[in-house]
Amino acid sequence: MHGSSRVVAFFLLAAACIAGSARAGDQPEPPKRAGTSPDLFWFPNWLEAEFTKAGDHGVTPFFNYWGIFQGNPVGGLSQDVAYAHEMLFGATFDMEKLAGWKGASFKVSGSANSGRNLSTQIGNVFDTAESYVTPTGMFYELYYAQKLFDDVVEFRVGRMVAADQFCVLPAFGLQVSGGIDGNPTSLFLNSAFTSSPNATWGATLKINPTPVTYAAGGVFQATNRLGKVAYHGLDFSMRADDGLLLFAETGWTPTFGARPAETDGKKSVVAAEPGLPGIYKFGSYLSTFPFSAYAGGPVEQNTFGFYLITQQTVWQSAKNPNHNLALWGGVTYSPQYQVAQMPVMAFGGTVWQGIIPGRDQDQFLCTWMTGAFSTTYADSLADSGSPRPTAETVFDISYIINLTPNVFIQPDIQYIIQPNGVGTTPNALVIGAQFGCNF
Repeated sequence: MHGSSRVVAFFLLAAACIAGSARAGDQPEPPKRAGTSPDLFWFPNWLEAEFTKAGDHGVTPFFNYWGIFQGNPVGGLSQDVAYAHEMLFGATFDMEKLAGWKGASFKVSGSANSGRNLSTQIGNVFDTAESYVTPTGMFYELYYAQKLFDDVVEFRVGRMVAADQFCVLPAFGLQVSGGIDGNPTSLFLNSAFTSSPNATWGATLKINPTPVTYAAGGVFQATNRLGKVAYHGLDFSMRADDGLLLFAETGWTPTFGARPAETDGKKSVVAAEPGLPGIYKFGSYLSTFPFSAYAGGPVEQNTFGFYLITQQTVWQSAKNPNHNLALWGGVTYSPQYQVAQMPVMAFGGTVWQGIIPGRDQDQFLCTWMTGAFSTTYADSLADSGSPRPTAETVFDISYIINLTPNVFIQPDIQYIIQPNGVGTTPNALVIGAQFGCNF
């Protein structure tokens, strides 16, 4: 990279670090920490207050920004630095407040994205930066949601993505690596899976028969026009060569060890125990979008796969519930080796909150992921004279520093073993930081 480009990139990093933040939906919104300077963070606090006021009247605007600056000082095809960002913005309309439609809402959003993908220079399959997406302005969501029977049933219909509702855990959204944030890469390689900012027509239904169980299903348009820069998300057409992507998922969200407080008259004898929450999900998908088989085989019209993911809090301080440790992990599997590029992907990690005294909302993350390439795919590359891939593995360590409930910076280190599954590319060390804002 030229010297002037490095200067520009580092100035971008410095400017974005001043503006950083925590993502919507990735974690429960923490209370404002004591000692946070209102003078230093007056603008984020003011903006959050204004958005809250708008929501009280039925229109809740939102703005999310994630920026990542990274470099690989060693390893990969070549060494480089890169910056990428994703911005999502829009509003949710509470139709009950605006028009008296109980349980109804409407969401519309767009995005503005830019930057470069460092993984292009490294030559690996698990993108180093989750914020590298379709690099242009995009029209994103446009859907109607309706809750019924005291929130037991919810359905959505319109322009949306599968990633928000299927094969997702809270821990996924905390990662810097695009290999697992916010969904496993294998789903994108083996199916017509959709995530921000590339929405398609879709409809979903979720039923909660008990407070701790649910079943969900979804149908989405599968198209080869997904993510085309020329369309900017505005191609709403359905064409004869489009297919369908079907999802089915069931989940269990228990809390182990919870118990109410025991009292003797008006006096509390034994304090309440909040328990250890968990999330367990099993799902499957079927896509009718045609995939060409590797090694010259026939086109496969129906591709399918399965996944099992879980996240469980295993420890929580009795004195301060903000100090806790969670384990998470899972596996995806597609048995169709002739068309699935990565039939098996396994992943796991930890989320340790409050590891440093006085930093109750900060989180220390350790993450691991491995993706195994199919033998048929590997054979097709070997037959063409390219190195034969086996598996790529990534270890990722990062620390989320929450400056305010809306602002964070996240230093990150990744080590990539066998980029793109081949031993001919040196293992890569990636050092960087993520930052952004969520209102």
